[in-house]
Amino acid sequence: MAAAVKLAESGQICTVFEAAKTLGGRARRITYKGAALDNGQHILSGAYTELLRLMALVGVPDTAFDRVPLNLTFAWPTAGAPTAFALSTPTLPAPLHMAAGLLSAKGLNWAERLAAIRLLRALKKSRFKVDARMSVAEFLRTHQQPTKLIQFLWQPLTISALNTPLATASAQVFANVLRDALAAGRAASDLIFPKVDLSQLFPDPAAHWLAGKGATVKSGVRVTAIEKADAGFDIIYGAGSDAQPEVRETFSHIILAVAPHQLGSFASLDSEIQAIFSNAVDHFQYEPITTIYLAFPPQNTSSTILMPRSMLGRTNGMVQWFFDREALSNQNGNIGVYAGVVSASGMHERWSLDEIATVALRELRDWLPNLPAPLWHKVVHEKRATFACTPNLTRPASETAARGLVLAGDYVACDYPATLEAAVRNGCHAADIVHADM
Repeated sequence: MAAAVKLAESGQICTVFEAAKTLGGRARRITYKGAALDNGQHILSGAYTELLRLMALVGVPDTAFDRVPLNLTFAWPTAGAPTAFALSTPTLPAPLHMAAGLLSAKGLNWAERLAAIRLLRALKKSRFKVDARMSVAEFLRTHQQPTKLIQFLWQPLTISALNTPLATASAQVFANVLRDALAAGRAASDLIFPKVDLSQLFPDPAAHWLAGKGATVKSGVRVTAIEKADAGFDIIYGAGSDAQPEVRETFSHIILAVAPHQLGSFASLDSEIQAIFSNAVDHFQYEPITTIYLAFPPQNTSSTILMPRSMLGRTNGMVQWFFDREALSNQNGNIGVYAGVVSASGMHERWSLDEIATVALRELRDWLPNLPAPLWHKVVHEKRATFACTPNLTRPASETAARGLVLAGDYVACDYPATLEAAVRNGCHAADIVHADM
């Protein structure tokens, strides 16, 4: 969708094919028992400048999200216990906002606070360049970061941004994230919480905007084959049934924005194109993300059960973050929905979805023991949610050896890990390549 909007900005008219009926890819709306959910609980960063620009361009109102200064809070798994860790940044100009936030962080002693500042200063001095072979764990050991600081700050940031464990996560990509989110302008460190579902946050308004520009968006239509043609490429789409007959259509250029593990799913790729795809991603490994939704009966105003904060981290257990979706958006009427997030691989992958939901409920009740029995639960387990962002990982370029066939998606080479911003930036870059070629 970002590629299509960028093309339309440049005056190019395109057709978007989306196999799913709902736009958004791995960041889209799902519904369950009448509740509007997402296929993964996402938040945005103030550093997502291109996504925020495109949202404004296609008419997403400011009321669709809440933007707040960086605030990370971890609580001990006991109701009423003091906060284990809290970092909040004041509205001061950079870099004073981050220095003030670290110096006043709760749960750290002075040595630990100064160690965090020392690390950021060392990165700034090196212009955020580190040994490409180094993992985040090795990088933190090299800079003598204390255990508690790693537990409450560096590890959550790594897992949340790279979706890869510290021992195998790329230190260079981690440094890129710190450069743009924590060491840039004050607004770049902001947290942005969607108040609408993820399809409403950008893809749906983008589709409406594109229609006004003459573009076509075909949702629920699967492309089954790509073949070279004299005038560019033929794509074959449709189910080949009476209800949806198979169609062949020729396009001068193709931007292919499927997930990397789906590149080989097209039926009639010629050997050259197949080799391009194989060389691009055959070496990739993947990490999961699991989101657990728990819905509770309506509460009257005087007894509404809310978490101490709308986003709260756990110090141990399975779930890394809980979100109070009612507090964030209240988009599901009079039921309370909490979302728990488990990023990257772990023991939970051996459990059934019901077992995962049971553990998440138990961990949520550590804070909120008076929660009633849930009305329902919904577990979304994306086995290949992101590529494993490991050191020295070779990510493919947008341009391929087949002129006119361009790759997009969060896995394509850029500074960022597999995030919404990476997907948007790579989509826009792919559109620029196509526009220049045309």
